[in-house]
Amino acid sequence: MVQIYYSRARERALQILDTPRVGSWIAVTNPSEKELDMLSDTYGLDRDTLEDAIDIYEAPRIETYQGAVYLFTRYCHPEGVEIATEPLLIVYTNDYIFTLSRIDTTILDRLIHDQLEFVTTQKTKTVLWMLDEINKSYEKHLTKVARRVLQLRAELRQSRLSAKEFVRIIELEEDLNEFLSALQPQSLLFNALLGGKYLRLYEDDRDMIEDIERSTGELIGQVQGRLRTLVNMRQAYDAIATTNLNATFKRLTSIAIFLTIPTIVGGLWGMNVAVPFANNQYAFAFVLAIVLGLSALAVLIFRKNKWL
Repeated sequence: MVQIYYSRARERALQILDTPRVGSWIAVTNPSEKELDMLSDTYGLDRDTLEDAIDIYEAPRIETYQGAVYLFTRYCHPEGVEIATEPLLIVYTNDYIFTLSRIDTTILDRLIHDQLEFVTTQKTKTVLWMLDEINKSYEKHLTKVARRVLQLRAELRQSRLSAKEFVRIIELEEDLNEFLSALQPQSLLFNALLGGKYLRLYEDDRDMIEDIERSTGELIGQVQGRLRTLVNMRQAYDAIATTNLNATFKRLTSIAIFLTIPTIVGGLWGMNVAVPFANNQYAFAFVLAIVLGLSALAVLIFRKNKWL
């Protein structure tokens, strides 16, 4: 699907156009082969590069081709089936800005719904707003992750962490690793933009890029911190589970030993030979007393040596 947006300083309200004007933002969602061909033929965009934009595993980077700048980025999309981020291509040309997303997304909704003060004719600033919205997608989800980590830690302290929650820890860890693999190259991308080689930058634009780069660095730090916490929790869960399993085996072994005592005593007095108290009316009481005494002695020995 192709949607064309346009606004300018004199008419700040975002308009939807049928045909693009110079300074338009052309948003392409889940493009078909026919739409990719149209973008290549009509606007002179590189067809192979556009194809890369719909590759779910495409890494963030920056390229140039015939005067167009291609910014490959990844935004936070934790609801994804395969991975927790999705690719988004931003193309900056002399006349237009293009965005290509593999799936229908809300990542740029604040721009589409005109909730930010921007005009599409100011192409550089519009691109920077898009990059800022990408960072905000990570910030929003990391806040949720922080709350979830605190809940899991509380459950771990109370030994109420189930196997299902343990699997959730692993899933969160995988998501955060995916965030890290997207944010680190994007940080390098922002640093490259600061050089002014790819986009025409004014002082305000440089300040905005520096803020975005600083925000990305903070996000990387947050992700690494959450990862360390989850790794420590997983290791603690493994240690607790191993300790509980060892304690269970110790109890079962102790019970087996305690049950062996009456089995041995009963076996000795059950043989078909002459045994003590064979004709004594209190023989059962004597045997029972011996069993209880030996069992009590075994319990004392086990407790003294902390085997129970």
